[in-house]
Amino acid sequence: MHALLRFVVFCLLITSLAFASCKSKKNAVKNPAPKEEAKRKDYSEISKRLNFEVTRGDNIRLYSYVADWLGTRHKTGGCDKSGIDCSCFIRMVSENVYHAKLARTAADMQKQVKNIDKDELHEGDLVFFNIKSSKPSHVGIYLKKGWFAHVSTSKGVMINNLSEAYYDKYFSGAGRN
Repeated sequence: MHALLRFVVFCLLITSLAFASCKSKKNAVKNPAPKEEAKRKDYSEISKRLNFEVTRGDNIRLYSYVADWLGTRHKTGGCDKSGIDCSCFIRMVSENVYHAKLARTAADMQKQVKNIDKDELHEGDLVFFNIKSSKPSHVGIYLKKGWFAHVSTSKGVMINNLSEAYYDKYFSGAGRN
């Protein structure tokens, strides 16, 4: 009888270990869905901050970088989060997102890039404006569907659309690095 009892206890112990190990293996294998869910959440949060939809086909590094700077105040000659000007912002975006070096001024940037037509604009292209000047005095970076990021002297880092009357009036060209 003792041998039978020991055998039953042994079988129960082996069975419970088998189920426990199966359960732990099941929990150890993670479904990749949470990673996808996190990405969707990132796209959703960035879309809200930028006020237009950012999708999987977009350069998340560019949009995330721009979103992180939104609202940073303008400061002539500034080049950090306490204050930044348009050319430094575009230079930093170019370096941090595309690993490309650009000149320090809007006018010099326009000389450095290959000129393209407005209807050829793609994400990451530069847009130039002659505001109260005969040469480019303002620069932004094209995002998509007419939207571009830049540094406004009154509102800091922001996003506008090339179709807005003010930007349409002063638009002087576009370029690709």
